[in-house]
Amino acid sequence: MTKELLNNYRYLDEIIRKDEEKLQYYKDNPPSAYVGKVQSSNKEFPYQRTSIEVSGCEVKDRRSWKEKQYELITKLHNERAEFEQMKLEIDIFLTKIFDGRDRLIFEYLYRDGMTQQEVADKLFVDRSTVSKVVNRYLEESVVS
Repeated sequence: MTKELLNNYRYLDEIIRKDEEKLQYYKDNPPSAYVGKVQSSNKEFPYQRTSIEVSGCEVKDRRSWKEKQYELITKLHNERAEFEQMKLEIDIFLTKIFDGRDRLIFEYLYRDGMTQQEVADKLFVDRSTVSKVVNRYLEESVVS
């Protein structure tokens, strides 16, 4: 277990939420349609001039819009899988911490997003104690 993994865990949920918002934006806002008139005439005599209104979007715009949606869907799927894997690894790591205070320190820091000072105040210990506990467990997990 590393600090980087624990820190990324805290932000991954927010990243997923932002990407879901982007995807919803793309679904709700398709490429703008172009509207115009085309001049034509009747197929048979007497040839009379007529105007037909047409609308649509450029194929290039539509294609890039669909590609962006697909890219976001794929990215979301991968992020969710990564998030679930990280949760599992962190839960396994936390179950190996038997001391209640030490486990709370990790819960508050990496699940609840509190600062070391906030955790120290909540548990009535020094901030340096919180830092030492985190470093001790992370060093032990690297060694084992």
